[in-house]
Amino acid sequence: MDCHWRFVEDRLFHIYQCFYQQLLFIYNMSDQTRKRKSESVDETPLKSNTSSETDGVRHGSYHQYYEFRSEDSRPKYIEKCLPELLKLIDKHQEGKDIYLLDVGCNSGKLTRELFEKLKNVCPEQQIQVLGVDIDQELVEKATADHGSQFLEFAHADISEVSSSKETNQIERYMLKKDIKRFDFLCCFSVLMYIHLNHGDDGLMRVLDYVCSHTELLVLELQGWKKYRDHARRMRKLGAGEYDHYSQLTWKGSNGFLEEQISDYVVSRGFTVISNTEEKNEFNRDVVIYARNKS
Repeated sequence: MDCHWRFVEDRLFHIYQCFYQQLLFIYNMSDQTRKRKSESVDETPLKSNTSSETDGVRHGSYHQYYEFRSEDSRPKYIEKCLPELLKLIDKHQEGKDIYLLDVGCNSGKLTRELFEKLKNVCPEQQIQVLGVDIDQELVEKATADHGSQFLEFAHADISEVSSSKETNQIERYMLKKDIKRFDFLCCFSVLMYIHLNHGDDGLMRVLDYVCSHTELLVLELQGWKKYRDHARRMRKLGAGEYDHYSQLTWKGSNGFLEEQISDYVVSRGFTVISNTEEKNEFNRDVVIYARNKS
């Protein structure tokens, strides 16, 4: 009888050990997943560290960006705001062309969606859109996939454009269309890369440039946590630190960085007229500013 109970006890202990090991394995896997999520950035995952891919990560030129960001609330938010925005700039009447510049257009998917949203809201008006990006290959893809007579794409580095007096692709487009400013100018998730690569002064120059070239400015702002995550990502790639990262004075968590950028735009003669009530699926604000009427 004692042998029987010892056998039962041994079997129960063995079952307990197996069960414990399985629970421990599940916990470790979950913990690794949590760590990956806490350390991850909201862009395409790293696959290799070739120089071209390192440059792409450095400047945010992700060639699979829209595959990764399949859920995108930005077009719907802009569409919801459009009727009031058009009234602000007196472009809600027939016969008035509407011009939009998308800085950092990537492969053109979002640019095309904004073009379509404007057409839906303003069916009797001509919509004319220019998308620019630092990556020539992405510009070529955008042109092939979405380009048309009224939806154009061009290669342009907004940091170089803002610091040079030479005629550039944006200025050529404006001369061709005979416009003083765009009605809309969008910078979706591009300011962080400008800030990291060119510092506070470089970001200010770009903000000065975009503010001087539009009536309505649409910014998608990335928080300080994303800056830290991205700097860590560059180190993992073996690309070292961003030259300006440690010298940035515009920084801070809990919305402080975004507030500094927004305050600067306001100081350039703009007013915040719309801000997403909740952060979007990537925990970012989309803020719309209007030029103050003189």
